[in-house]
Amino acid sequence: MENGVTDRLWDKAVQEFIAACRQENLSDITLNHKALDNGRQLLAVSATYLSRKGRSVPVGFRWTASKSGPAAEVYVGKAKAPAGLELDGLFRLALRAGLWRERRHVAFALLAVTDIQSKADGVRGRLELEYLKVLACEGSVAQARELTLQTLNDLAYLYGPRGAYGTP
Repeated sequence: MENGVTDRLWDKAVQEFIAACRQENLSDITLNHKALDNGRQLLAVSATYLSRKGRSVPVGFRWTASKSGPAAEVYVGKAKAPAGLELDGLFRLALRAGLWRERRHVAFALLAVTDIQSKADGVRGRLELEYLKVLACEGSVAQARELTLQTLNDLAYLYGPRGAYGTP
């Protein structure tokens, strides 16, 4: 079971995901699924941004329901905005979160979270396929999804900073 999955961890896409998790202004990166009505599962990312004053602020990328279908959004604390914002829109989001003096760092943290989500989404399909190959006799798609999510979270934990900016 381990051979195919272990080989997959050395792919370029997985290495790019690991590199995206190594953001110095984020800690405690976690990924989870958001299930849609049609059975599709979308990845959401949450992390912690530590402000210069020592305050821990939740940041992340999540999916919300809208009339036209699922909509991606980024958030800082309780402030939220659509995920496709340019840099000046992320600065306004930092203002709404009460972090105007750190707007540049908050904007880069949000861009990093978006990057982590996109890299993880690219890796998820391939890892899930490897787990499905291994679990073919059991035929458990749900188990393959959970193993894939667990693997992504393990990689984010192992290679990303934890706690207060990189303390193990």
